[in-house]
Amino acid sequence: MAAAYNEEKFKQHIRTVVSEAEGDSLTERPLTLDELRELAISMGMSDEEWDALQNKAHVHLKLAEDHLKARNFEQAIEDAEKATSINPYLPNGNSVLAKAYHMLWLEDDFASARDKAEYYARKELLTDPDDTIAINVLSAINKKKKVGGKDEKSKKTYIIIGAVILAVILIGYAVVSSNNSTDSTNNAEMQLISAEEDMISQLDLVESAIDRRNNMLPDLFGAVNGSHNDLNTLNSQIDKLTGQLDDAKGSKRSKIEGELDQKIADAKKLVQAYGDKDNVETLLVQIEGAENRINFEKKAYNDAVKEYNKLVKMSKGEFSDYELQSYYNED
Repeated sequence: MAAAYNEEKFKQHIRTVVSEAEGDSLTERPLTLDELRELAISMGMSDEEWDALQNKAHVHLKLAEDHLKARNFEQAIEDAEKATSINPYLPNGNSVLAKAYHMLWLEDDFASARDKAEYYARKELLTDPDDTIAINVLSAINKKKKVGGKDEKSKKTYIIIGAVILAVILIGYAVVSSNNSTDSTNNAEMQLISAEEDMISQLDLVESAIDRRNNMLPDLFGAVNGSHNDLNTLNSQIDKLTGQLDDAKGSKRSKIEGELDQKIADAKKLVQAYGDKDNVETLLVQIEGAENRINFEKKAYNDAVKEYNKLVKMSKGEFSDYELQSYYNED
């Protein structure tokens, strides 16, 4: 009599079989999908359970692709790994992992993420040699390696040349500075002007990111059929708050944004409770991606404020039109 089927035990067994067969070379594929199915049946799985498990793998992969589009790279990796733990040869499964790790590497510069991007890209090419995502990931990584792969002799030569050029620049700058202090003053003011423009531009990006998130909210509420008083109340409150954002500035805007974020969080919970899971899931992923972009742009704005404030302090009040600025959401 066949043993009772256990999904986690099956997935762990698959991971062990795949790992032992591959080794470090990635030169062979240990089992076909039909062979995986035979293994599962031998472990007590029914045909219906096999089909349901494969559907689950596709659902996880679709979520991973949505997370990737929304730049939620860690969540994309998590769902893609769930998909490939069920079916290691799921089409595009390893290419999504490769792309997510590649983007994570570009964003955070973690060598481990680069290595995993390369590993999963090569793994995808074992089952689909023409996969463009995997090919592009490997191409980008190889180009980066070539740029950073100069031999030590070349590096030393570049360092020496760079040092000579830097010395010439510094000497020239010193001569010019000593002969013309007015130019130095003008340069300091130009740096302030540039920093202020960067700060203003970055603030626009923050507000644009917030607007993009807010524009998704009607679709979120529209995903729920029927009338729900608590959800309708939240919808009205959110509409009122988004309208107030247009004319709000400084601490007043920060207060409204805080209230709006809380109302949206409450609305997402209710939509999950009342809405159809398949219709709501993608919308929630997209909104989460938009919220991640808001946080990213806020951080970039605060970095711009930091650089601007440094220049204001360095000028020691010489340019009275420029004042220290508060960070985003700073009380």
